Amino acid sequence: MAAKASFFEREEAAMKEELTKDKASALKKNEGIYNSLNSLNKRSMVLDEENFEDVFLRCNVCKDRFSEPNKTPKILNCHHSFCMECILKLFKTEAEYRLTLTPSLRGMPTAVTIHCPSCRHNFISTEENLRQLPTDHRIVQLMDFVKHTDRYTVTFCSKHNMQPLNFFCEPCIKPVCRDCTVIDHKETTGHLVMDLEQAMKKYTPLLDKALTEMQNETKLLDEKRMALESTIIRLDRTKIDLLQSIHQTFDKIRVSLCERERELRDIAESEITKERTRLTEKIQLLKARNTTLQEHSKQLKSAKDESNVEEMFRTHQDIRESRIAPPIKVREFDDGLLTTFSFNSSEDAMLLSKLSNFGDINSKVEHDTSRPRGALKARVARR
Repeated sequence: MAAKASFFEREEAAMKEELTKDKASALKKNEGIYNSLNSLNKRSMVLDEENFEDVFLRCNVCKDRFSEPNKTPKILNCHHSFCMECILKLFKTEAEYRLTLTPSLRGMPTAVTIHCPSCRHNFISTEENLRQLPTDHRIVQLMDFVKHTDRYTVTFCSKHNMQPLNFFCEPCIKPVCRDCTVIDHKETTGHLVMDLEQAMKKYTPLLDKALTEMQNETKLLDEKRMALESTIIRLDRTKIDLLQSIHQTFDKIRVSLCERERELRDIAESEITKERTRLTEKIQLLKARNTTLQEHSKQLKSAKDESNVEEMFRTHQDIRESRIAPPIKVREFDDGLLTTFSFNSSEDAMLLSKLSNFGDINSKVEHDTSRPRGALKARVARR
């Protein structure tokens, strides 16, 4: 283990010495580049910024733009630059691979071979040394140069050697280059070509008017949307009130129906009880008359058996007197008449029909008194 540690210490010392030389060389080169950039900054330049950024201001590994702090451009020994984040990822990938091969090195300072993604040049380094790599000030200065340079959008013709589109064909409604005006958009063939600035002056008022109209329409659309949203809120409140009104109305109907049901039940019980009492009283009369007849019959039979003439005639006289009373009338027996009860619901079909169609939900369109009608009419008139 001591031998391995000594090996890594020697390697680390060698790398530090090499990095010191590279830093001095890079700083010297950067000084010259800075001076040349200063002179360039004083001139007007036409620059394809997008292509320039892809070539000089983006990391070739992750394709992200260089920036502080994780995307700082760092120079490798081969003088190719990549962002700090990608360099550390290269180190981590290689370190993890080496640990899978030699698990006994786990926990020790790791020095691995880093391969440049551009030229495949390799060098040995630790993570600490990688973090101390010199920043590529050339790229930093280029970023600062682009940041402080005025930007102009220049569109080029893809048909005629990327010539600038400095003219405008009115019938075709498209910008054209100088060669287009001679070849494809000649005035002799009906094309009306004007200078691009002249076209801008001519159409800017129209565009401003269209922009104003669109802004007004956008405002009107927002107002309409807000009106609809307010209407939805009112609708939700109306729904609550409407459902409550329906419930209250049918609640009254239910209460009225329950009261009528209770009233009819009381009438039915009263009438049936009355009829039952009448029938019970008739039964008592029949029982009393039957008892009297049985007693007289028993007395008459006893007197006859005893040959008691006096008792026989007296009993017979009592029987005759009792029979003088009118017979008990029982219509259920004598006339075959019965008292029946039934519930008269002849109007139930009509009532059910009325209930099934009872009530209605009415809707009507009204003026919103919360909004001034004059302003609305004026706005509509403008449209």
